[in-house]
Amino acid sequence: MAETIKEKDMLELGDRIIRTRYSMDADHLNLVFKDISMSDYMILAKLGHRMGFNNPETRVYLSEISKELDRPINQVSQMVQNLQDKGYVYWEHDPEQRSGTYIYISETGREAMVRQQEILRKYCGNIVERIGRDNVVKILDMMHKLETVMEDEAKKLSDEDLSMENALPA
Repeated sequence: MAETIKEKDMLELGDRIIRTRYSMDADHLNLVFKDISMSDYMILAKLGHRMGFNNPETRVYLSEISKELDRPINQVSQMVQNLQDKGYVYWEHDPEQRSGTYIYISETGREAMVRQQEILRKYCGNIVERIGRDNVVKILDMMHKLETVMEDEAKKLSDEDLSMENALPA
């Protein structure tokens, strides 16, 4: 009987984790990210911190972005192409390096980031005001810990599945 309650409790907690994770990625963020998508914002923010938004001359090589984001160069190329198509960045080849391709943030990209950062300042400021800074920090720390453990456990399941497949007779 005790095992059944424990199993039921684990299922309920699991459902709650999944629902909460899903709802945090839900539609309400579309109200916060109106002018620029959240994924575009995240990439531009990463580039902006690396390059500086106020220095239009700063350039960063695609290979550096690939290393920093820990993504394959072809995936980074697609992301940057998407940003260029939207006018957020310029993408050019370095004539001094045969394989050197660099990008820099356009005025349009800088303006989009400034607008979005103002929205986020207000949005996050209101959240912190309602919950309290210390509570927000604690929640974020715990969410990070939960996410790390979830990733580890998912990897273990994947490794177990792979082990099971390899153990099966051919």
